Amino acid sequence: MVSSIVGNYLIDKGLITQEQFRDLLLDQQKVRVKLGLIAVAEGLMSQDEADRVNRLQTVMDKRFGDIAVEKGYLTEGQVGSLLKKQGSAYLAFAQALENQQLMTVEQLEQFMLDYQYENHMTASDMEDIKSDDVDRILPLYLPVGSDKYLEIAGTAIRMMMRCVDTEIYPGKAYIASRVEADNGALQRMEGKSDIACALTGRGNELLYIASAFGREAFPEVNEDALDAVGELLNCINGMYASEASKRGVTLELLPPEYSTDITKAAGGKMLIIPLYVKGRRVNFLIAVDNRIELQ
Repeated sequence: MVSSIVGNYLIDKGLITQEQFRDLLLDQQKVRVKLGLIAVAEGLMSQDEADRVNRLQTVMDKRFGDIAVEKGYLTEGQVGSLLKKQGSAYLAFAQALENQQLMTVEQLEQFMLDYQYENHMTASDMEDIKSDDVDRILPLYLPVGSDKYLEIAGTAIRMMMRCVDTEIYPGKAYIASRVEADNGALQRMEGKSDIACALTGRGNELLYIASAFGREAFPEVNEDALDAVGELLNCINGMYASEASKRGVTLELLPPEYSTDITKAAGGKMLIIPLYVKGRRVNFLIAVDNRIELQ
């Protein structure tokens, strides 16, 4: 998720292209983050110091960390801590950027400061984003007072990352009573609290999700495609209901509904989470003790 949040920000700023971003994601899958890059990202070494150690490695048969300790740039304890961070998705993306000579980690960190300022985030918020942990990232994009939506929203995004695309990511969510849409699917759950969830889109925006989850190349967002979207909702809500049952909360899932011809999804009060995947935007809607209608 963090790769898409950062990568699409860099695209919006004109710093990389869509094609370069696709290449970066492929490179990221193969990359092992260099210790020097992590040290610079953590502010423990300067870029010049890391470059100096990298040059020394060409003439010394020693690991980066050993040389950095010898030169007094790092302590043994710091090297041990840095080694534990080599699996970081954020740093793997930074490494891919550096490998393709698009920018250094220092430059990336400056752009991340710009992102922090533009989105009114704290340093702690940025650490949550860099963690690539859905449970830490998602609350940053929800409005204040959204606690009752958080668990099902997290369940939905984790399910879609597993079953649709690992690089799906959220935009800023908001509360509203309606959202424009051309098509969509919804499912209701009945219990002590009634819950409704929906996925809606404009034009063919739901097509990628339908095809990826249904494992079928649908030609357009037709009834078959929306049936696949409805089944995705059923999986999300089934997982949520299963977890709720462990707390003694019983929810009955009603059959999914869908429509290929609507102008909006409307309800008394809904949380609307924009989700972005492969350059497309869809909306995930959640209503608690309110209805959602495809109209």
